[in-house]
Order: sequence, then C-alpha cells, then structure tokens
Amino acid sequence: MNKEKYKDLMLRFAKEMHDVGVTDSMKEVIEAQYNRTPNLVGCRSEEAVRKFVYRHNGYEIEAVQSVTLSLKKCK
Repeated sequence: MNKEKYKDLMLRFAKEMHDVGVTDSMKEVIEAQYNRTPNLVGCRSEEAVRKFVYRHNGYEIEAVQSVTLSLKKCK
C-alpha cells in the first residue's frame, strides 16, 4: 500500500474512528509503524480508553473499555 492510499483511507474513516473511540496517539503509533517498515503486512495498536475501578469491603470491580486499531494489506 502506498502512502497516498494510506492517507486517503485514514481521512475516509476519520469520523468512524472518532465515533468508536480511537485516540490520536493510536493513529500516530500506526503511522509510525507503517512509515518505519512500509512492507509490513499489518500494523496494530490497542489502548484502554475508559476504565472504572470500585473497591469496597475487600472486593474490587473493574470495567475497561478498550479500542484496537489495525491496518492490514488485502489482496
């Protein structure tokens, strides 16, 4: 995949990625991975975007919402 096509895909899906919860740092990680080694089959980044922890009487409840962003070459 060439750089122009990659940028077009990122712009095309920018709104959808924002709605899902993809952060700017995740996009930067994917872009850095792709720019460093453009012949990769795929790039991936995962991040916890929301986290809730509640502790009471020796118990702990934890909820984590995570987002995974991956870029793959398709044939």
